[in-house]
Amino acid sequence: MSVPLPPSKPKKAPNHERWVISYADLLTLLLAFFVVLYASSTQNKFKLEEEAQSLLKAFHGTPPAVITAPSASRGIMKHQPSPIPKPVEHPAPSVPRHPRVATAISRQLENEILSLQKARAALDQLLQPLVSKNAVTIQAQPLTLTISLNDAVLFQTGQASLLPAAAALLTSVSGSLKTLPAQFKIVVQGYTDDQPIATGQFASNWSLSTERAISVVQLFIAGGIPGQQLSAQGFGQYAPVASNATADGRAKNRRVVIVIHAPETNGP
Repeated sequence: MSVPLPPSKPKKAPNHERWVISYADLLTLLLAFFVVLYASSTQNKFKLEEEAQSLLKAFHGTPPAVITAPSASRGIMKHQPSPIPKPVEHPAPSVPRHPRVATAISRQLENEILSLQKARAALDQLLQPLVSKNAVTIQAQPLTLTISLNDAVLFQTGQASLLPAAAALLTSVSGSLKTLPAQFKIVVQGYTDDQPIATGQFASNWSLSTERAISVVQLFIAGGIPGQQLSAQGFGQYAPVASNATADGRAKNRRVVIVIHAPETNGP
């Protein structure tokens, strides 16, 4: 006896509207694409000015030896009337828009770079014997020149009075620096290792590093460099360039750094 088969289900009609889903996806992608194009083509005037100011600031450069000074007391020697003033940071100059102003600033930058190049050429020749002995290093950026001198070249251990040979050397250095335009700034920085010092003359490494920087500044003033171009800073043992765990590292940390940098470029 045969079993009757269940009735077959009716076939579902094919859906001819599935293309709408793909079409909607395509429209969504096109909308996102044009939004991105519009956002890319819209110029933010304020953003462009910020970028231009950043380029000017980067072109001047930040002196590599200048660091953020701690807020604690630097231990300036008692006979000093007041701590050495911290250099005033000026806001970034406004971006000039007039073509003549841009040309004038461009010429000013060229003159400043040329002045530093001439000064470096003279200092390279003068300090070459010490550079070859790794007692002096000279680093240059477009508008900044940094000279780092080992303390053994300048002072006796634990002293801030310049050696006679060091005084003669720095007098020659001041002769080269006098050729720079009056707007250039010269910062003398003193550094020590972390070995404690407590004498009748120096109560701490702060005092020693500061007094050494002042000794160099005073010699530069005696050599004819205007005082308004000069400043002195003491950092003690708090800005090492090498490990204080070894004698060689401590010798590298005991140094005097002379930073010469061009003035900020200002509009009218």
